Amino acid sequence: MSKRTIVIAGGAHGIGLAVARAAAAQGDEAVIVDRVPPSGTVDARFVRVDLSSARQADEALGSLVKSEDRIDALVVAAGRAANGALGDRSAHEWSEHLSNDVLSVVVPARVLLPALIQTGRDYGVADIVVVGSIAGDTAFKNAVVYGAGSAARNSFGEQLRVELRHENVRVRSIHLGYVRTRAIEAIKPTVLESPFADTPLTPEDVSAVIMHALDQPAHVSTHDIVLVPTLQGWA
Repeated sequence: MSKRTIVIAGGAHGIGLAVARAAAAQGDEAVIVDRVPPSGTVDARFVRVDLSSARQADEALGSLVKSEDRIDALVVAAGRAANGALGDRSAHEWSEHLSNDVLSVVVPARVLLPALIQTGRDYGVADIVVVGSIAGDTAFKNAVVYGAGSAARNSFGEQLRVELRHENVRVRSIHLGYVRTRAIEAIKPTVLESPFADTPLTPEDVSAVIMHALDQPAHVSTHDIVLVPTLQGWA
């Protein structure tokens, strides 16, 4: 397998950082795109950009494309966790959350789309991975707006898969259950009180599944992956 360039949107910490480390460990070039530098040691290029800003993304990711021979994969792990009932936050706060959660997927995918399509034509395959949540598929307590944002991300991945299937660009969504990250624990979600809270997924569990999907032959597509702790089951 030749060296690939894998762009990780939201790669400064948590799942994105784990993907960057896994990619670098197997000899790929990892490019972390985020508002802040990586929170830990990683052999990766860093591009500072606010992915909710189309203007910033156009400039920063446009420069990235020009500096790379090819872009093989985009992994979108950017987004913010949010816990609470609808009345717990103002309309402005929820609007900001939804805007960030959706645009952080749509914007980098749109900017990198021509480069990914070109890679698909030149090398036979390119990939987009959208990291989402099972909260977009089923209801949880205090997750009304977070669930809505997750549903949008999940739907975007599925719609884009159909749109790009004849361009040799594979698109897959990963619907995650409870993953222990600092961002999730900081908002104290209800899931922390559940029986499976002691055996959560780790960012490394998720990155292993993502890399396995990226490593599949060009004719194989795992386009909809549900990954949860064993004790969590589906919900």
